[in-house]
Amino acid sequence: MLLQVLQPTTSLQLDEINLADPDFWLRNDFHGALALLRREKPISWHEHPESGKGFWSLVDYDDIAEVNKDWEAFTSKYGVRVYHDANTKIRPGTGALIELDPPDHTVNRKRVNKAFMPRQVGQLEGYVREKARELVSNFSDGQEIDFVDDLAAILPFEIVSDLVGVDPADRPRLLELSKIGRSEHEPEYADKPDAPQQAVLELREYGINIAAKRLLDPKDDLISELAQVRVDGKPLDKVELGGYFGLMIAAGSGTTRAAISHGMLAFTQFPEQRRLFINDPLAHERTMAEEIIRWATPIKHMGRILTRDIEFKGVQMKKGQKIAMWFVSANRDPRLFADPFKFDITRELSPHQSFGAGGPHFCMGAHIARREIWMLFQELFARFPNAQVIADPVRERSLQSSGFKHMQVRLSS
Repeated sequence: MLLQVLQPTTSLQLDEINLADPDFWLRNDFHGALALLRREKPISWHEHPESGKGFWSLVDYDDIAEVNKDWEAFTSKYGVRVYHDANTKIRPGTGALIELDPPDHTVNRKRVNKAFMPRQVGQLEGYVREKARELVSNFSDGQEIDFVDDLAAILPFEIVSDLVGVDPADRPRLLELSKIGRSEHEPEYADKPDAPQQAVLELREYGINIAAKRLLDPKDDLISELAQVRVDGKPLDKVELGGYFGLMIAAGSGTTRAAISHGMLAFTQFPEQRRLFINDPLAHERTMAEEIIRWATPIKHMGRILTRDIEFKGVQMKKGQKIAMWFVSANRDPRLFADPFKFDITRELSPHQSFGAGGPHFCMGAHIARREIWMLFQELFARFPNAQVIADPVRERSLQSSGFKHMQVRLSS
């Protein structure tokens, strides 16, 4: 239980590996299976009833980087989740940045990018630290908590809610909606498969309503800025604004939640790294959060759709087929990362793909996520230096999210 695995293996044969099966990602040896694919079959086809019409999987770092930069052949505009087929689902990012290609993506990104630049994030630092300290102070020595729900989910959600102007009274419901919206592969929704999509729609509708209010009465928040944008003299469409809102809530909270949870588990599995950080957090300011984000890979994959027939690395691919770029594999590629299965907060800034793979969709919230992670663990270990995971965590059953549903942690000084 909770052991380091520095050289992962798998009991699966090559033809038994199915990345389209949500249960595959609950296996303890999935990293070993990905390593086998990288060595033997870096481009492969996968199908499963829960993943639509199937898709090509890319697990090699360089292959992923090449596809991610070629938006003309591999488009985002039909969706970025490979378990959805084009035009069959309502997704959190519909009509917003994540599902646009250049030049539309470039123009739209400029509208919101300034709020996420390092200088603006620097202005939030005092607030982020205050929120982290306040959150940690709610707990007592010796207490056992569900780290995911009680801590990892709260800080990033509160911060993104402040950025986009969510009323505090509405936040519990929106937090629940964001959780349901990414849970379509969870067994509790097997008898109500429309619930996740309904949650996504409700999130978007909230965004549409808040944007309408900000058009009439602007506040000091990001949705107010977006509501004031004019294109050819006209405001943004309300559905587009709703898509922006849903995207920011989902991306701004769920991904950092997953990273923080993985960080807690890693510090438990690699106690020498915890000691390094506690002894001198400032010395690891640049690298600690980056290593947690590489280690976690909060989003396992992003998808693309082929716009034409193509031969890629000797593989014939057809127009309309789906492509999965498995960042979770690329971030353990030994050609890029020395000892990739060692959690090492001294690792020099790595070219991980957790924020994208060098294409136009680099995560705008990267700077905020880094600061949230670094500050939360500073405050947590300042109060509870011996906090640790005390039971195997429960993974989310998901092809996209690398998060955990539950993680039992004992807080100890």
